[in-house]
Amino acid sequence: MTSHPEITPFQRLAIIQLALLVSFVCLHAQVARAQERPAFLSEDADWFWPTNASRYMSSSFGETRAAHFHAAMDIGTWGHEGYAVFASRDGIVHRVGVSPFGYGNVIYLRHEDGTISLYAHLKDFHPRIRSVVDSLRLQDYSADFDRNMEDFGIHFRRGQQIGWTGSTGVGPPHLHFELRTPEGRPFNPKLAGVRIDDTIPPQFSGLAVEPLSRFSTVNGAAETLRARPARRGGTYDFGTLEVIGEVGLAVNVFDRANASNNVHAVYELKMYVDNELYFHSRADSFSYGQARQMFIDRVFPILRDERRGYQRLYVRNGNTLPFYRDTGHTGRLDLPPGEYAVRIIASDFYGNSSTARVQLRVSEPDDTGLAAALRFPEGYADWRIKSNPGNRQEYPPETLIWHKNWVRPGPASINAEAYIDEAKPGITLRPLGSFSDEMRNYASSSAGLPLDIADRVELRKGDRAWVLHRIRPEHPVTIYHDGMRISIHFPLNAFFEPLSIGIAGSYPEFSLFPDIEPFRRPATVRILLDEEHRNRDGIGLYLINSNNGSLSHVSSQLNQSGNQLTGTISAAGRYTIAFDTLAPEVTQPEIGKWGHVNRYYATVHIDDELSGVDYRTAVFHVNGLRGIAEYDPEKKLLRFHHPDFRPQRVNEISVSLSDRAGNTVQRTFTGVRYN
Repeated sequence: MTSHPEITPFQRLAIIQLALLVSFVCLHAQVARAQERPAFLSEDADWFWPTNASRYMSSSFGETRAAHFHAAMDIGTWGHEGYAVFASRDGIVHRVGVSPFGYGNVIYLRHEDGTISLYAHLKDFHPRIRSVVDSLRLQDYSADFDRNMEDFGIHFRRGQQIGWTGSTGVGPPHLHFELRTPEGRPFNPKLAGVRIDDTIPPQFSGLAVEPLSRFSTVNGAAETLRARPARRGGTYDFGTLEVIGEVGLAVNVFDRANASNNVHAVYELKMYVDNELYFHSRADSFSYGQARQMFIDRVFPILRDERRGYQRLYVRNGNTLPFYRDTGHTGRLDLPPGEYAVRIIASDFYGNSSTARVQLRVSEPDDTGLAAALRFPEGYADWRIKSNPGNRQEYPPETLIWHKNWVRPGPASINAEAYIDEAKPGITLRPLGSFSDEMRNYASSSAGLPLDIADRVELRKGDRAWVLHRIRPEHPVTIYHDGMRISIHFPLNAFFEPLSIGIAGSYPEFSLFPDIEPFRRPATVRILLDEEHRNRDGIGLYLINSNNGSLSHVSSQLNQSGNQLTGTISAAGRYTIAFDTLAPEVTQPEIGKWGHVNRYYATVHIDDELSGVDYRTAVFHVNGLRGIAEYDPEKKLLRFHHPDFRPQRVNEISVSLSDRAGNTVQRTFTGVRYN
């Protein structure tokens, strides 16, 4: 038996000290990273945790939102309102806003070094702020308020209460805590030393591979491929993929903090190809002018259809976000034939990281494998009627695979043969214009057809044809359809990159296609109305939901002659004209008292199913006293606010308001009791 020398007390103490030193070094490395500060922050800046609701981060900086990046840290309030909100540092009230949307009730504090801290979705403001805001709003009973407040000289010390948590604006109860640079750019609060407990590495849940050229395929298909990982020895393994042509990778990856069920955005992403760094991003800061570039940082079709934020591991043209580090590559993978090991590392702010791997087997282009049948997307073409003896039935329209620069045959559906009258899968593109006769037709092939060959091209299959227009960001363009009855004007910088757009359908419904790229700026639609639709009450433009057929009102109005409808749209899709002739419903009058302050309010429930309530038209009286009408769209409430309001035992409530189609209602409720 081998004997071991006994450890002396001195040696045991040395081992303990060494272990403590190692732990301290590891902890210090993590803390040092968390305490890296931008140059504009003063060295002694100490940020106070802004609420007593919790230490729970429910959302992180840089997360995917419906139309922008999340610019803050959200703090959970357990589904309740009314927790105290504190000034994170000494500061002056710089700006205050009130709105039923966006930030809701919001306070901006400006600090000595010029930085701004922002506290949003508040239930209420501190009385020092509330009294000034009320006096200004009561001058015109404005529903919306947004004003610079520094002239009023309202100061708060670090840790003093400035308001109460709530749910005004967007979302359930929580506190939106945002930090901005002296120039007004939001930055990650963790850079300022606002800490949470986090020792959990990020997790990969999906990989997307996008074909980026008309010659590209992934595993033999021309559409974006999706893959889920297997866990192998602590690594997320997406296996081996067969690739032809240029492709771009994107990952669905999320992070968690200790004692948190919410998922957060990862802080840092790196992609290596055979150990060479091809892509590196880190979410430190961005400007509000860049917020909509979230659409091209993420894979838009997946975000639109599934609300999943697959983050691209390459930089799209038009993307000016400051997230990306210079690697000498854009991240786009246009690799020569061969086999490549791709490694992706996702890290949170505190250095916890995870690794994913995928093997790419790249081959030369091959023109075989043309799809046997095509299906155009719904809305791009009218549904056709197939006649059988004694039976008329609709069959599904045919699809194509769209890209901003090319179009190609899509995969056949399982039952395609039952619906196709002619076995002619071919499509052609013909350039239109002064010299179109000198240019050749492009027939369909597995490589796809180029859309950037002319400003206008005709896409044809059989006896059906559509004109596609090339829209370039640097030029405003107006396109026409249906005998010039419908026009759409795209302003300067309407899109992030050049792309081709078409219109299908006929008055009063039309489809703008394909819906694969987000708008950067809204477009203007003008529709010349038929005699039967002119000067009709309640007319408006509506977006048709592709899933359930429901209608969403689009900001639109008639001209003075009543023969033209003009609307503003922010996305491709199916649109139609509809009429709303019913005024909003006003019901359920109530009077109550705020629990956090000695103040009373009255509410009514309001609803309008088609065009929606125009809350700015609301006029609200209680017992003859006019107050500010504040709208809560999620609860469908209109709330009466006046600092001098004191209810009687029995009260009279009077409300008038309109919907967005101009239908007006006026309701008076008598005998409304307050107990």
